[in-house]
Amino acid sequence: MTIPIITLLNLYVFNPAYWVQETIFVVTSLLVGLIFQYLALRQDEEISFWARLLLAFKTEAFPLLIYQSGIFIFMALALKFVLNHQLNPMQVTFWFMLQLALMIGFIFCWPANHFLIKRGLRVAI
Repeated sequence: MTIPIITLLNLYVFNPAYWVQETIFVVTSLLVGLIFQYLALRQDEEISFWARLLLAFKTEAFPLLIYQSGIFIFMALALKFVLNHQLNPMQVTFWFMLQLALMIGFIFCWPANHFLIKRGLRVAI
């Protein structure tokens, strides 16, 4: 969802630094994750709006930030060693590295989700 935004920024406005791109990615994914978690919690009618929003933040923010950290660490290494310091979504290697980064992010956030399940904030399925 954010790759087209970054590509348009590169083409038309300015060439944002890597940390600006990461900030856009984190903020967008956190907002989308909170919306989806809130909508999932909305089925419970007994909880107020603010309590649902707080619970969505508690259950979504920590694993999502860990997930994004895994993605950013892998993509930083891929950027340096594989992609020759170029984030170009028109290259196949970029998308391949991004898919590997998503898998690494999943592995990174597994302990965070396990922690939330042990504390009772998230339900094990």
